[in-house]
Amino acid sequence: MKELVLIHGLCGSPKYFERMEPLLNAEVHALTLPGHAGTEVGPETMDQFADWVIEEIRLRNLEKPFVLGHSFGGYVTTNLVRRYGEELSGFGLLHSTAASDTEEAKEKRNGAINKVIEEGVKPFIDGMIPNVFSDDSDPTLIQQAIEIGYEMSVEGIVNAQRAIRDREDEVGTVLATELPGLFIYGEKDPNMDETRAFLGADRHKKAVVSYSHMGMMEAPEEEAEIVNQWMQEVEHGKV
Repeated sequence: MKELVLIHGLCGSPKYFERMEPLLNAEVHALTLPGHAGTEVGPETMDQFADWVIEEIRLRNLEKPFVLGHSFGGYVTTNLVRRYGEELSGFGLLHSTAASDTEEAKEKRNGAINKVIEEGVKPFIDGMIPNVFSDDSDPTLIQQAIEIGYEMSVEGIVNAQRAIRDREDEVGTVLATELPGLFIYGEKDPNMDETRAFLGADRHKKAVVSYSHMGMMEAPEEEAEIVNQWMQEVEHGKV
């Protein structure tokens, strides 16, 4: 059976994938990134987060797994493609982008870092999480994501925000790689447009779903079907 690694987003956990995971035609390994879901605070650079993930892959004796990352997890994934691509079978960006932060986005990251240091985790999460859903998203899912976010520490949020802010642009990476890629974009994503989501995806599989940045929570059946079809196409050499 195919092996599939899932990497959650900022202030998330494997619970983001809990409804989607049973629908995936693979042996799934949903990782908890350091500093998230009550774990010990760890890296503060994207290279270090990617190094941690590749070590997990090796410790679990996974043989060239597929790796899919949501949002921040997608940034980790593109770093893996550039630095450890020979150890993967394919990669996917779920509601993410291969591009680096714009200068405006970096300033927002700095503001977010200051906010969490000054006000603490709960006010930060209360402000952040609802803004990644759409206006018509299910309130129970929003509350679930908020509760997951509350498991963060101030240091964990600060380190992850710094890693995101200072990450390299990986558009050239996904353009140049020989690995097959999958890009999923939610058309109700309040913080990203389709153009940015699909930067570098020219020869990769692209899919648009009618949900928010949190599509894997809102539409697990639809997103699992997209992932399963893509993995099958890769196996059969169709992509």
